[in-house]
Parts: sequence; C-alpha cells; structure tokens
Amino acid sequence: MLGFPGKLGMSGDKVWDKYLEGGIGEIRDYCETDVLNTWLVYLRFEYLRGNLDDKDLEREYALVRNTLEGMDRPHLNEFLAAWQA
Repeated sequence: MLGFPGKLGMSGDKVWDKYLEGGIGEIRDYCETDVLNTWLVYLRFEYLRGNLDDKDLEREYALVRNTLEGMDRPHLNEFLAAWQA
C-alpha cells in the first residue's frame, strides 16, 4: 500500500531451511531488505505524525536510494528496482 518493495525472494518461514542449507548470505540479504522496508515504513509513520514534512520525507527517501545505488549489491539493486517500479 505504501509503494515499498516488501518481501523479495524469501519469506520468514523459509529462513530455517535456508540456514540448514548453509545459506547464511541469503538470509543476511533477506534481513537487510526487511530492515529497509521497516525503515521506509517508519519514515512514513513519522511523516504522518507530522515529524517530517514533504521535503524531509523526500530527502530521506533520496538518501536511502543514493546509498543503495552506491553499494551496488544484487539484492539491494533488486530492492531499488522494485521500489522505483
């Protein structure tokens, strides 16, 4: 509803199986995108509370986008592409 990517490629119910397969990197990537979604929801919450105005919110979103672009990691690029869609 907020236009954020949400879960990409994995869900919480698959983490244990992925762990048993040795997929720690994939779990880390999943957790990183989960935290990104949580941060974006928090920013929107602060906007709705009046603690951020339109300009503040867009500045924070731009900071996240620019940071992800600069990191150039596949799962973060996927997150960014889904967010911009």
